[in-house]
Amino acid sequence: MARKPGPKASTPKPAKAAKATKAVKAATPAFVSTALETASTAPRAIGGKTARTIVYIHGIANKPPADVLKCQWDKALFGNELGDRSRMAYWVNREYYPVPLKETCADADQVRMDDDEASTRAIMALASGEEGSEPRAIQHEIDALSKSDDQRRILESIAAKMEAKQDPAAAAVLAADVQVKILPGFLRNMLVGKLTRALLRDVNDFLFVPERRAAMENSLLDRLKSGGGPFVVVAHSQGTMVAYNLLRRLDPAEYDIPLFVTIGSPLGLAEVQDQLRKWTGQAKPPFPPCVKRWVNVAEQFDPVAFDSDISDEFQGKIENYRGFRLNPDWLRHPHSGTGYLRTKQVRQPIYETVGNAFGQAIAPFVLAKDLVSDIERGQAEERHPVLIQLVNEDSSDVTNLDASAEAITNKLNDLIRTQGGDPAIAEIDRLRRFLSARLTRSEAEVLRTLYKELSIKTIWRNGTKQALIVDSTNTIQARPANLGYGADGHEIAWAVLDTGIRGDHPHFIDPATKRPIIVEQYDCMEVGPPRRLVPGDADFATLDGHGHGTHVAGIIGGAAKVLYKGASTAFRGMAPVCRLYGFKVLGDDGRGSDAAIIKALDMIAQINERAGRLVIAGVNLSLGGAFDPAVYGCGHTPLCQEIKRLWRQGVLSILAAGNEGYAVLRSDSGAIQANMDLSIGDPANLEEAIAVGSVHKTNPHTYGISYFSSRGPTADGRVKPDVVAPGERIISARHDWTSGGGDVPPLEDLYVEMSGTSMAAPHVSGLLASFLSQRREFIGEPDRVKRILLNGCVDLARDRYMQGAGLPNLIKMLALE
Repeated sequence: MARKPGPKASTPKPAKAAKATKAVKAATPAFVSTALETASTAPRAIGGKTARTIVYIHGIANKPPADVLKCQWDKALFGNELGDRSRMAYWVNREYYPVPLKETCADADQVRMDDDEASTRAIMALASGEEGSEPRAIQHEIDALSKSDDQRRILESIAAKMEAKQDPAAAAVLAADVQVKILPGFLRNMLVGKLTRALLRDVNDFLFVPERRAAMENSLLDRLKSGGGPFVVVAHSQGTMVAYNLLRRLDPAEYDIPLFVTIGSPLGLAEVQDQLRKWTGQAKPPFPPCVKRWVNVAEQFDPVAFDSDISDEFQGKIENYRGFRLNPDWLRHPHSGTGYLRTKQVRQPIYETVGNAFGQAIAPFVLAKDLVSDIERGQAEERHPVLIQLVNEDSSDVTNLDASAEAITNKLNDLIRTQGGDPAIAEIDRLRRFLSARLTRSEAEVLRTLYKELSIKTIWRNGTKQALIVDSTNTIQARPANLGYGADGHEIAWAVLDTGIRGDHPHFIDPATKRPIIVEQYDCMEVGPPRRLVPGDADFATLDGHGHGTHVAGIIGGAAKVLYKGASTAFRGMAPVCRLYGFKVLGDDGRGSDAAIIKALDMIAQINERAGRLVIAGVNLSLGGAFDPAVYGCGHTPLCQEIKRLWRQGVLSILAAGNEGYAVLRSDSGAIQANMDLSIGDPANLEEAIAVGSVHKTNPHTYGISYFSSRGPTADGRVKPDVVAPGERIISARHDWTSGGGDVPPLEDLYVEMSGTSMAAPHVSGLLASFLSQRREFIGEPDRVKRILLNGCVDLARDRYMQGAGLPNLIKMLALE
């Protein structure tokens, strides 16, 4: 079906009767605005600032502990835990649900209320309409909650509307698709019944029990008032009501909310809006003044999102997206919060506001991730043992450290006194380069917000130890080889198969010719032959709407000067003057298909064949995925076969080993953190290629292999990765670069930090491009080049299935031949 054009994806709303008798609106499937397909994911600067923290607020019914729920939402939204970059406003009523759900970070949102109701006996009773069925349970719930006739009328009205939510429009849509399998009617009724009962409990508390409403709203206010903004607020289910009612009252001078996202929201219920009109005194509830942008997403099978289009229910503009089967969990649980968070309609506005680097697994932090988990798990006023690391901790001059320690101590004392407490309760203890203390959640978050002013480097969990390209070029001896041997990638071309490259980035502009060092780019994402783009074409400069490919390409080649630590510093790729070919095989969401990658590989083979020589000497694939060894032999998937063909043509293939070397396993005793052998994915398990794992960028001998780096052996018993290279917190070109004026821009205008084996692989690609520029006899000899690479590695004294041959050394390689 053709998508509806325009900036908003709402179904047109028919003329409505009075709100109290409003009928369910008909809709057609999956409305998604064109803007969602094409919008850039560069972070939006609101008032010169981008969002720094995501604050979640959950919805109805029982939940797992707050730290587990936060992790589930982080993973659903970004694929990684965010640590101190996100917070969970947690308001479960433990009078209704005394025991949290026993789940792990790997679980998804489920409907659980009185699990014994899911027994065979209960299902049979429900199917036959006997006593104990959901309608009777719902009526019992209303009877227990109601304290007045008006309250009973409102709750009964909400229950009736949710029951009627399985509307004719939905049935018609399903009937048109004979391949869709639906839950049996009685099971779906039980699902809706559970959701109805849970909503009635919590919405009753919100509408009619002021102290419970205050507790819900304070759960969110506490996560905002400690600072760390601007904030993105993501609210699910009844959490949208709680968030809206708080945000509409906040002073925009104190609270900056660039983005408010509501998912599965009951804000369209007439009964809820009637109450909002009473509280606000306005015919239409106001748009929260602290919010710059409001996006609402609703699955039309979701009985809680009764009115799936609220775009004209409030003052101001709400971007509304709704559709049947929009939530990927629609069949099992159409109200699933983690399902909503996986949708493009939710992810894209968030990514636009925070930027793609926000969700990196390894990123700068102030509060260590394990401490954040403790803080989320505990009560708001619980104190947690921490070590506050002071800036300049390596300095022999402790004067500045003394001043920093004093400032932090004074701030904590002030915070505690403001709450009417005795500062001694924090047990602040000065060490030489640290402060030891016991902090509440709000105190820790205030220090996180003020870390620059207070000269705080990191706040660690007490008792634990945790431990730009400008640095990593020296680690693998690329820079000395550039200077001493002239091995700088001249007259060598390398292909980058990724999200595309930002073609107009200053890092990729040859200062002599003022032309891009990127020769061509190809868009392989559409049906048909790859679309060729050359410098000057409209899409050449902006092909990368994600940022991953630009970052990877910047590690291989290019150079630019920026202000770094107060001085003009040149940031160079491993082979600064090599030429680049960009192939877009991953979309702007970072995902792609084997078909797009194979299309690019074929194009590279054609370019070389047409020229009668190796125009493109190597390819970099910082991508990968799982594979089923029961279906494919290890290293023999279709993608591996195509890479092997290119290798036999003489083209070096450099692959990221993967970031699956660490996992959280579920056991009877709880979550277990584990390093994973046999975690090399596809296509990195291919023998005719060079798979690259990750190490620390400046101290690889000290810190060894990155915890996330996938490790061997392969499923068929071979050593992988082949080598390791710097992959932690690597600074390279950003696709959303800006020009702040002046001859030498600041670092953050042009570069961004990312981590992963995706960053390690291009280090080796650039090193090999530099090698071939001085040892041209080895062009087209990938097996010999691989042997020279492995023989020239520095042993890091780690397990061979983790480090392969070790760390490449370009100087040793050049000396060997």
